[in-house]
Amino acid sequence: MTDVTKTCRDINELLPVAQKAVKLFLEECKKENLDIFITETYRSQERQNYLYSYGRTREGEKVTWTKSSNHTGRLAWDIAVNKPKDLYDSSTLKKAGEIAKKLDITWGGTWKEADNPHFEVKKDWVAPKITKPNTAIKAEVIEKDIVPYPGKPLKEGGKGKDVERIQRAVKVDVDGKFGPKTEKAVKEYQKRKGLTVDGVVGQQTWSKLF
Repeated sequence: MTDVTKTCRDINELLPVAQKAVKLFLEECKKENLDIFITETYRSQERQNYLYSYGRTREGEKVTWTKSSNHTGRLAWDIAVNKPKDLYDSSTLKKAGEIAKKLDITWGGTWKEADNPHFEVKKDWVAPKITKPNTAIKAEVIEKDIVPYPGKPLKEGGKGKDVERIQRAVKVDVDGKFGPKTEKAVKEYQKRKGLTVDGVVGQQTWSKLF
């Protein structure tokens, strides 16, 4: 992938050991009725740098706290939660973290700078003997898509299809123009969800909306 604004969700882009871990992880989560899906797997260093720039040298909310990630080493993946729950429902992610611990998979939710949707393994990871991964797990469970983030924050003055999506999500008249009413509705949504209340739809707000 060359476009730093694009997200890779293909588990085949991970190292074989991580592919095996993902399949086992998803299988165990499914057994516990956790309705989750993969949002990102491999990430180039260029994309990592791009994400790190948000909230620092680039306008928008902070997306990541580090320039170094095991996504670039093809050993990590991120997940999210299907509707009707919030995209990053804390209870579901915590349960997924507990499952990961049993599988010797590292969960980012235990870090000092917590990254609840993040999971990773080391190159020498071995599946616990008490479990056996189902390599035939359906691809749609692994790679269910979400509405992709447009790559830049959306704010008052913006126009287009992405603005229409936002307007539908915050329940205001849909005209494709990011005006004062849309900004007000976005701020109210951000306040309800505990986000930075600035009326700007950055990646964190977008992820909550969709």
